Amino acid sequence: MTTPHSSRLRLPGARWARHLSEPKLFAAGQEWDVIRVEADLGVRAVRLLEASGTPLGPVLHDQTNDQAYFLVPPGSARTWQHERTRALGHGSWVVLAPPGWEGGLLRWMSDPTDSPPHTPTADLARAFAAATAQSGTNTRPRAHPC
Repeated sequence: MTTPHSSRLRLPGARWARHLSEPKLFAAGQEWDVIRVEADLGVRAVRLLEASGTPLGPVLHDQTNDQAYFLVPPGSARTWQHERTRALGHGSWVVLAPPGWEGGLLRWMSDPTDSPPHTPTADLARAFAAATAQSGTNTRPRAHPC
């Protein structure tokens, strides 16, 4: 049965996000791994991925520690190697906010409702490499509207 509002609901594809009403601590390594990076590098990478039309999975900006968290396929942390990043997989814990969250210091740069469940790691590695190269020529980027 549908309700008058059901056509407007956007249900995230990610099971972890479907019934989330406030930030919650999740174990990495099951539905996703996470690549953590300084927010300025993360913003550059998001812009490069968006400009190239590459599928961009959920990306969370934690303003308390100025870090960006890219959700990547589970198991990616085992082989991930890129300077200025940290891979969080099995045995790691990450606080994630509900889709569209606007409270506190967590903001989605790429919301789980509007994106595929993960960012492909090969594309993310290329974006980080390009963003790192840019950081040597650019000053701090404008704040991402998150």
